[in-house]
Amino acid sequence: MKIIGVDIEAGSSPLSSRLPLYAIVVLNDKGEIEYKQEGINIGKLLRLVWEIRPSKIALDNIYELAPNERKLIKIISMLPDNVELVQVTYIEGEFKDLREILRSLGIEVQGKLNPIKTAYYNALLAFKNVGTAISLRESKTKIIVSRGRAIGPGGMSSNRYKRNLRGLVLRATKKIKEELNKHGFDYDYVVKRSKMGIERAVFIVYAPRESLYGIVKKMRGHDLKVEIKPIYKNKIEFKDSKRLLKPVIVGVDPGIEVGISIIDIYSNPIYLDSKRNIDREEIIEIIKKYGKPVLIATDVNPASDTVKKISAQLRCRLFIPQNSLSIDEKTELVSRFSENHGIKINDPHVRDSLAAALKAYHEVSQKLRQAEGILRRMDLDIEEHEILECIIKGSTINECIENEIEKEIGKSDEEIKIVQDKNSNQTVPDTYAKAEELMEYKKEIERLKRKIRELVLQNTILQHKLDEIRVEFNAEVERDRKIYELKLEIQNMQKVIENLNLAIVNKQKIIENMTEIIDKVIKSEYIVLKKDNFPIYMRLLNKKIFLFDEQISDDMIKYVGDDYIIIPESLLKDLNILYRERLSQESSKIDLKKLIDNYRKSRLK
Repeated sequence: MKIIGVDIEAGSSPLSSRLPLYAIVVLNDKGEIEYKQEGINIGKLLRLVWEIRPSKIALDNIYELAPNERKLIKIISMLPDNVELVQVTYIEGEFKDLREILRSLGIEVQGKLNPIKTAYYNALLAFKNVGTAISLRESKTKIIVSRGRAIGPGGMSSNRYKRNLRGLVLRATKKIKEELNKHGFDYDYVVKRSKMGIERAVFIVYAPRESLYGIVKKMRGHDLKVEIKPIYKNKIEFKDSKRLLKPVIVGVDPGIEVGISIIDIYSNPIYLDSKRNIDREEIIEIIKKYGKPVLIATDVNPASDTVKKISAQLRCRLFIPQNSLSIDEKTELVSRFSENHGIKINDPHVRDSLAAALKAYHEVSQKLRQAEGILRRMDLDIEEHEILECIIKGSTINECIENEIEKEIGKSDEEIKIVQDKNSNQTVPDTYAKAEELMEYKKEIERLKRKIRELVLQNTILQHKLDEIRVEFNAEVERDRKIYELKLEIQNMQKVIENLNLAIVNKQKIIENMTEIIDKVIKSEYIVLKKDNFPIYMRLLNKKIFLFDEQISDDMIKYVGDDYIIIPESLLKDLNILYRERLSQESSKIDLKKLIDNYRKSRLK
């Protein structure tokens, strides 16, 4: 994954009326400088970000990009979906000096830092996972389905075209609903209707943009447009450093060369690589560096001892497929993933480990999306990742949400107890007030538990309805597929019939031609001439006739066999006459040179 370090140039300011200029440095996945440039404006910077597609953009001050929060949010919204904006000088809730951070990592900086050096150090710190990313996106995504262009006035054909466009919008809306239902997403949607049908549909999906990759795709066609936009907050926030260790799913392919693939709970790539001759402790160290593992996956059944020990040592669930994954299944999983994320997987060890991680992800993804939808609707201030981690470990959605709520309430109880200890001389009314507050909390827990049970029950009922609809839909699809196959078979048969009819016509022509030849031979108009009886001027070679060493057209000879030909008698007579005339012309030529030589010899005597 590439990282872009950015620093504003001396004399530039986002507050100025002139566009500020920046220096940038691009590091590759080994931390080496791949590209650097000075004097670029914000427009070119954004274009380069879209071309390079880095995982992070690193600055020492994010407000170097824009003069205020509103404009900064606008710039961040123009970045690709998977790019993080990182401020390397904000660590664990504190702002620190860049030189101080570098010194703590053993990097001594001499002299004044120029913009290009600062950009490099920003990128280097982000490469080492130093700093804090900006949290700007909500865990919600907007999908907009609309016409590709506006419709103007027109006649009857125009009305037909309008109906066609609205039909496209309707079909696209139904398709998106089917995919969201199929994968267990929670969503709301509204449609704008007219007399002719659906004009526009807007979905609000209660899940991050990343979770929709490969499920709903953007489209910008001539007649139809599907837009997918993450929903942004209206305020800049730094991600809590305690939440940096997010739950991850890890695929391991053990051996002399170990493949390690780490993805997050939305199937986004975090680490994809293979290492040669590394032990189990080194594998675990790599995994811990990139997140909190909640699922270790293998592509074979039974799992190897190495994978079992890694899972046990990390104290997380081990995923073993029901049957070992075939080459075709692994290729399909990885190909779809590569297409969605725009990356190439050539290493077979990475492919196997990634296929294992993706297979494990698909086993739990529907449950995770359902839980996210319930949490969005409940709008509780509880730790979402803890709940998702709990679900991955095998507990039900209901149990995980209730446990997390109880943890949060437990924290509140502890806070109350601490306050009571510090204020032991509080009055009796204060104690009663605290007790009443505690009772209110407990009532709230019970209310939320009931709400969870209602939502889970509602979800189960809807799931059953969805299964019934899916069965009916599959039957209809199967019928349509059978009709399509029969139509295809009819088309193939028609092509075969056409080819056979053409062959019959060609054979008929051959028969008519041979009948005519036989008739002419019987009437002595054609002569059968064997190779042994050919005139001196005629040769037969590879079913080709040569006269006077020149090939003649096949049309002149009616039929050519292996050692004979059928030729019109009149043509043979003409050829004989032609041959005699040629001999006569050759004999009439006088050799003048020879005549002169003979004359000279006679004079010398």
